[in-house]
Amino acid sequence: MWRNTMLPVRLYIVDARALLPAGIFFLHWSWLTFYIALVGIAFFAVLEWCGLTPPIAWRIIRRWIIGRRRPAIPAWKRRRFA
Repeated sequence: MWRNTMLPVRLYIVDARALLPAGIFFLHWSWLTFYIALVGIAFFAVLEWCGLTPPIAWRIIRRWIIGRRRPAIPAWKRRRFA
């Protein structure tokens, strides 16, 4: 029973996070939200195919945008004019 507690939540073969765009479509039925839901589900499927979860993908994107430099002092504590 406790053995599968670390596994991601799934509805059959679909990750539960991929159903968020589908839920938005079910709340507001239109062709636009249908296409947005399809793109969202495809995005999450590609992430899962690559072996990534959304938080890990977000970290990779953030590192790609910001770069490798990680200062030891936070930005709000840096002395700008000293």
